Amino acid sequence: MYRLYALPVFLLLLSGCTNDGAAYLIDGPRHSVSIVRDNMFWEKQVNLSLVVTRLPACQRRHAIQKAGPKAHIELWQPGQDTYILKIGNAMYVTETRTCEGFARMDDDPPGGLGVQLGVFGEIKGVFSFVPTEKE
Repeated sequence: MYRLYALPVFLLLLSGCTNDGAAYLIDGPRHSVSIVRDNMFWEKQVNLSLVVTRLPACQRRHAIQKAGPKAHIELWQPGQDTYILKIGNAMYVTETRTCEGFARMDDDPPGGLGVQLGVFGEIKGVFSFVPTEKE
């Protein structure tokens, strides 16, 4: 009897969890930079992970940091196959040649951040990638 009441409560609690992602497609779905977000209902922040993919050569998931669910994540490209993520004041650099290169950056790179490709963030409640409008 109690199990019947516990199931809706359990499902209601799980509905507060986040597990979603969005991708910037470079050359289609086989070459991309993605952000994955997850958390449990009791956490106020989401765990962010970066997934870099260039199939069939490589794919790798890198843990980034925690951030608010409404955080915007800027995506920049300073050079070919090199990408910078900017979340507030924190910056991370990665590459898609081997998918192994990943580091937190303390300062802006000497040549600048490069070309802004777009922003990952929630739009009308859906986590998405919004490309920068080209002039």
